[in-house]
Amino acid sequence: TASDTTTLVTLLEESVLRHGDRTALSIRDGLRTMSWSFSELSRQVDAVATFLRTRTALAPASPVLIWAQNSPATVASLLGVMRAGHIAVPLDRGSSMDFLHNVAGRTDAVLLLADAPLVKLPGLDTHDVRVVCMEQTTGDLWERFGPDRIAEIVFTSGTTGSPKGAVLTHGNIIANVKSVSAVVPADTPMRLLSVLPLSHMLEQTVGLYLPMLMGGSVHYMSTLRPPAVVREMRRQRITGFVTVPRLLEMLARGIERNIDQKGLTSRWKMCQRLAEYLPIDRRRQLFRGLHATLGNDLRFVLCGGAALPDELAQWWERIGVHVIEGYGSTECSPVIAATTYDERVSGTVGRALDGVEVKVTSDDEICVRGPNVSPGYWNDDERTAASFTPERWFRTGDVGEISGDGLIRVTGRLSDRIVLTSGMKVYPADVEEQINMAPGVEECAVISLPGPAGHESIHAVLRMRQNMDGEAAAEAVQSANSRLATHQKVTTHSLWTDGDLPRSSLGKLKRSAIREMLISSRREAKPPSDSSGAAQSQASAGHPNSTVVDLLMKVAPGSRTSIDPRSHPVRDLGLDSLAQVELIAAIEERYGIELDEGRLMSVRDVGDLEDLIKREAGTFAPSAFSEWQLGNLSSMARSALQTAILFPLTKLVARPFSVTGLQNLAGLDGPVLLTPNHSSHVDTLSILRALPSERRRTTAVAAASDYFYRFRLAGMLSSLVLNAFPFSRAGHVSASLERCGELVDRGYSILVFPEGSRAPEGALLPFKSGIGLLARGLGVPLVPVAVSGGHKVLPKGAVWPSRAAVRVAFGRPVPIAKGASPQEIAMVLHRHVADLLREAQAHEH
Repeated sequence: TASDTTTLVTLLEESVLRHGDRTALSIRDGLRTMSWSFSELSRQVDAVATFLRTRTALAPASPVLIWAQNSPATVASLLGVMRAGHIAVPLDRGSSMDFLHNVAGRTDAVLLLADAPLVKLPGLDTHDVRVVCMEQTTGDLWERFGPDRIAEIVFTSGTTGSPKGAVLTHGNIIANVKSVSAVVPADTPMRLLSVLPLSHMLEQTVGLYLPMLMGGSVHYMSTLRPPAVVREMRRQRITGFVTVPRLLEMLARGIERNIDQKGLTSRWKMCQRLAEYLPIDRRRQLFRGLHATLGNDLRFVLCGGAALPDELAQWWERIGVHVIEGYGSTECSPVIAATTYDERVSGTVGRALDGVEVKVTSDDEICVRGPNVSPGYWNDDERTAASFTPERWFRTGDVGEISGDGLIRVTGRLSDRIVLTSGMKVYPADVEEQINMAPGVEECAVISLPGPAGHESIHAVLRMRQNMDGEAAAEAVQSANSRLATHQKVTTHSLWTDGDLPRSSLGKLKRSAIREMLISSRREAKPPSDSSGAAQSQASAGHPNSTVVDLLMKVAPGSRTSIDPRSHPVRDLGLDSLAQVELIAAIEERYGIELDEGRLMSVRDVGDLEDLIKREAGTFAPSAFSEWQLGNLSSMARSALQTAILFPLTKLVARPFSVTGLQNLAGLDGPVLLTPNHSSHVDTLSILRALPSERRRTTAVAAASDYFYRFRLAGMLSSLVLNAFPFSRAGHVSASLERCGELVDRGYSILVFPEGSRAPEGALLPFKSGIGLLARGLGVPLVPVAVSGGHKVLPKGAVWPSRAAVRVAFGRPVPIAKGASPQEIAMVLHRHVADLLREAQAHEH
């Protein structure tokens, strides 16, 4: 039972006993979805542990670095390290090499588990997480250990200097998992989408170990672009996800952008107003179209890591999604308090979890004690003594208050607190809350700035909405001052015009960075002042006049003086994984192109990224994919139409009609990729007619979206009669490729013409390299097909058919060499189809 679980290893073992064959983890791997059951996860964990025990010379309880993207293999590595009795040290894949080297030195680690491309650092033996999962298990009895064994060292912050690593035991994490389980009702279906790195304890505890405890599943993605996230939520019927406010806001903006593009903004706003008066289940009915887009199953989001704006929480609740806000710290495994599934009190983070003690000191600092609290920092007695009292209270560094009924309100950080010369203390979050109430204020940051006499005064930096000027900012400050206490009043203010205010990867304001930038701008040049004496923030002179640079400044504003066309948009600016996603979302929003993390990393520099955007901006957008044609009713109608009308019509003109090579399909179970030549619209009908009935019923046809789907009626007829789906031939190809993968996952073979267009006179045009991407990504048998004679029946440009012989030849599946490039695959496939076509044409003569 859950109460018997004392370590993460026994948590996995008990999950296998209760849920063995149920899906535990899945991932969108290229174009396909790969799933592991709880039993398979356990086998992979044992494989990693076996590798560590038999193929390495690690001393007992050694730290092992894990530097990989979220995936089932990364989870197996994390738990496999623990299974072998070692200590996992998970790191964000977006961390710099300097940070990786720094952590390796602080932990004396000698082993690194990573994903491709593998890195080589002096003194670190590096292995691929996928490869170590393939190790054959030995079946040996593993060492048993108790809850006091160290499970992980989690480095909470810092890329330079001396980062601190919080030590978490198995008992710490298990205690937190059990406490969090009370937040979500036990009967809630738990199919989670992973959107945070596994190096975040919030993602581990709530996004991985909680569903393991409850028999749920977790789905991973290779990208966090909002359009891709929405598609995957629909495909996997996601019920919830763990996130930070930054990503939650990005998703909301993406949804509203899509609504605006469809011209439904007025209707959307009306429904939002109406939703406030409805219970949450009725809200789901009101927004049923949106929920259909999200898969109809999204029920909750659990948000933590930074303060959640109340308006953002209300946005999600208005559409019928429960918002659970958590408050915590890595040192607390990490959740300290949370709202519940059915109760969220605005301005609070809920009550302390069961078993967790929370108190506020005389200095207003929140302190925590309980079985979930870390014993301290790795090899760092000085920091441990500073953060943990002798009575084992952890000093969070947060300022807050607790109401009589236990509701916790977090008001700021001790480090952000402004101490005036009068001795009065001001917490920036209190002042910011009042300023943000004013219309026109997008966001603001309150800091202290030295005045003319050197004394610290309260300064507000405001980012205003478009077309709002300095006068509106002054009015916002004046209005806030009228409600604030005397010692809280803002003395000076300035406008921020360089995009979003600087924030951490979790969305927390970087007040110290803002302060340094303002002081630096004062030193460089004294800019014009507004009526209150505040300076308007300006971008530094000298960086290129580039809209791409503007976007980069939004996610890395502290680097704005160093951005030039030769800077790499990720490596040189130190963007973490969440900042990369934010940059991609901003590029997609502004330019309307699809981009993923891989393409972003592959560009050489900012200039190369600008060239990529120019090439693809404004390209043809793919048509939406429909589901109705895959239903049983559509399938029966299609079969009847083909048998009664289409095939008899083709018999009138395609005479004689012959088929060879069907034996090459007979031994293939499951989906295949059919790759024929293309010289006539008759080709598709000829191939479908030649296929065995069962294979025909489960074959989907890739049809040019800019040809067959230009007109709604033509697209619907193609989908109904041929089971066709829109396939982009240029520009936004990634969505079309993903659709092919989704159809294959559902058991459909794909028929696609690699030439991309009809060839004149029965010739064979070069194959597009996209067929190589598709073949490599789908991983199904690649069957070449040759159609001879179709161009004589209905040549390109003709509208009336003629009678001619048609021959369809199916070739043997084409093997693909490991590591072959898309271009190489396309060339090999072209050769096979050419050979088949020559044989068919020779038979005609």
